[in-house]
Amino acid sequence: MVMHSRILVYSYDAFRKGAAQEPYIVHVEEVAELVTAWGGSESAIAAAWLHDTVEDCPPTSFAEIELEFGSEVAGIVREMTDDKSLPKAERKKMQILNAAKKSEAACLIKLADKSSNVAAIGSSPPADWSGERKREYVSWARTVVAPLPFKRDVALQAFDSRCEATLKIISGS
Repeated sequence: MVMHSRILVYSYDAFRKGAAQEPYIVHVEEVAELVTAWGGSESAIAAAWLHDTVEDCPPTSFAEIELEFGSEVAGIVREMTDDKSLPKAERKKMQILNAAKKSEAACLIKLADKSSNVAAIGSSPPADWSGERKREYVSWARTVVAPLPFKRDVALQAFDSRCEATLKIISGS
């Protein structure tokens, strides 16, 4: 199942919005590696590979994920997927409001996703982001993570460490 999800995601030809324009796969691979390292289940690892596909890789659908990977993986991916019909500010607000309702697998993926994103803000931020915008992102990511009901110590420590490292990079120290 994990290999199949990995192969599916490798077929997408998308790029991240950072200055380096890394291939999309770099982010999901890192998220899946973190979930694996932090002891995630096979379903959590598969969902980590697929966590952004419905949002970022149309025409991928929840029905397609359920057909290929089963209802458990599709359900986790659904928990991780923002409603793109909402304005960006509302989607960000909903991530905070919905964090406390996440399953254990979705919490692990959320921590890995935010860890990866925060590190990317330090190493390859969007070219037009000011230092203040980068700091706001780190603060928002911490606000999303805080209410998660399941936080493995190793995952939370890694997230906190990446937040601190990114803030140091932003401040130039």
